[in-house]
Amino acid sequence: MSDKILLPVLNNHPGIKKKKSASCTSCSTGGCRGGFGIKQGSEKEDVLRLIFLYLSMGTIIFVVSYGIMRLLSAING
Repeated sequence: MSDKILLPVLNNHPGIKKKKSASCTSCSTGGCRGGFGIKQGSEKEDVLRLIFLYLSMGTIIFVVSYGIMRLLSAING
């Protein structure tokens, strides 16, 4: 009864150590260059295209969610 059973820990390999910067782990944080797809030295047209793309995606998401909300309200009565 005093025997201890050791359970292996997943992904705990002492030979594999990678140092990751907290500010650059994903491009959605905007903490590294190239965040949100806009890189340093990008042309003005590319930046405006990406901003327009983000705004249009946000507008589409808003309109679709509003339509679904109205549809569900109509169904419930």
